Amino acid sequence: MGRRHRRSKVTRVVNLVKRIIAFFFSHVGLCALVIGYALGGAIIFRAVESPHEREIQSEVTRARHEVVNVAWNTTFTVNKLDRAQWERTVYTQIKKFQKKCMWAIRRGYDGKEFGVSAQWTFTGSFLYSLTVITTIGYGNTAAKTYFGKTLTIVFAIIGIPLMLLFLTNIGDVMAKIFRFLYARSIRLKYKLILWHKKRRAAKIRRANSLVAKLTRASTNRSYIGSGRLGPGVRDDCSLESLGVPAAAASDVHELLAARVHLDQLEVKESVEAQLQRISVPLSLVLLTLLAYLVAGSILFCLWEGWTFLDSFYFCYISLTTIGFGDKFPGASVGNDKEAQEKLVITSVYLLFGMALLAMCFNLAQEEVVNKVAWIANKFRSKEDDEYD
Repeated sequence: MGRRHRRSKVTRVVNLVKRIIAFFFSHVGLCALVIGYALGGAIIFRAVESPHEREIQSEVTRARHEVVNVAWNTTFTVNKLDRAQWERTVYTQIKKFQKKCMWAIRRGYDGKEFGVSAQWTFTGSFLYSLTVITTIGYGNTAAKTYFGKTLTIVFAIIGIPLMLLFLTNIGDVMAKIFRFLYARSIRLKYKLILWHKKRRAAKIRRANSLVAKLTRASTNRSYIGSGRLGPGVRDDCSLESLGVPAAAASDVHELLAARVHLDQLEVKESVEAQLQRISVPLSLVLLTLLAYLVAGSILFCLWEGWTFLDSFYFCYISLTTIGFGDKFPGASVGNDKEAQEKLVITSVYLLFGMALLAMCFNLAQEEVVNKVAWIANKFRSKEDDEYD
């Protein structure tokens, strides 16, 4: 009894693990996994690199204050008439400060003031984690400690394949959504065309009815004026009254009705054929990507005071994962709330932008395949014609 209970418990645990794994490989699960992985990396990198950054900044600040104090005290302790002695004393202290600065730079000092601005805040660490797994790698922020560098290698080994899987998955989902919206717009377009045709047909029928009434009234007046309208003559102006046989008149009415019905069927068949072979045009894909780049360029123009070209250059270099690092938002990132919000929005822009880029690649690939197949069919049909 106890063995059966343990076996059922193990089975429940195994089923639970399978469900968790299946969730993490779903669309929502992959998105949550990537974000959670980047957040976890941000926590770890901040814990590893932030103390080192504070130590280096405090060392440089202390060395600077020491030089200033020595220069000030030398003014009073050294003979004011002996300029050479004063210069030797101050020069020695400045050389020490230069060596301290070079020591700090080799260990990652970037010129930021202690307690005023820092790279390894939580948001800065999150952006660093994101640039590692997306392979952007700006280079302005990098691990300086041995443990941080080792951790970066391990983090990238797991994170890069995870990010590629996420981009493939989310790009396919976004491509399906975009294709669905495009198909709905095509359907709406043809519905408007069909409505316009029906409205036009109704106007034509009303105009024909009005002409028929006017013709009938004119014919009746001419018959009355000539005195040929007798009691056995009809006062309408139908096809039968104008001498057309009843069978022929019936055929004409059926042809007119069939024509209107045929126009509607042609529009409906065109809609169905278009929806069955729906593919988003390459021009629309490129326009969507360009609009996202322009929106980001305007945003960074307002934030950083860059020119539009510099902002567009940064967005393009980032989303294509080139990441030179010569341009980076918040070059003088502070600890204030506004600077941290900028880093958060930059991270969201990059993550969503890479997903959008994956979607555009998916749609463009489908369109290119369709175009190549169409060209191949054209050449094949031409060869068949020449053979016949």
